[in-house]
Amino acid sequence: MDFLSEFSDLGFEFKPPMIAILLVTLIALVFGFFRLKFSLLPDKKLPPGSFEFPLLGESVSFARAQKQDRTDEWMQTRIDKYGPVFKTSLLGSKMVVLTGQVGNRFEFSGGDNGISFNQPGTVAKILGKYSLLEISGPQHKLIRGAISNFL
Repeated sequence: MDFLSEFSDLGFEFKPPMIAILLVTLIALVFGFFRLKFSLLPDKKLPPGSFEFPLLGESVSFARAQKQDRTDEWMQTRIDKYGPVFKTSLLGSKMVVLTGQVGNRFEFSGGDNGISFNQPGTVAKILGKYSLLEISGPQHKLIRGAISNFL
């Protein structure tokens, strides 16, 4: 209770109802965190990997590797640790990374295999939803042709 007395010196008064409210709030937050962490996609198998911090993910270490021109080493450490298919979080978006020949064959095999080639949401917000990187099909062909006329 010495800890609480330090706050009372600052003008806070901790009465029993206030302490009860704080404890219930803390317990609810901890319970909600663990429920969210262990109940997300319980029936779906995700590849191994780490999302690191909730909002930043691995963006900081990725940016540091990019700045030092060591992106290949950054990628290789994750391949060594998790294998050629792993999950990560970059630029505020959770994603799965496919590497190697098998990953490329799966990505470029054509057909509807459920993989989207869209940029992360943060990049799409910066470039806009009608940027050349975001559109596909006839619309992409039309805009690419118009741009090549100017070059």
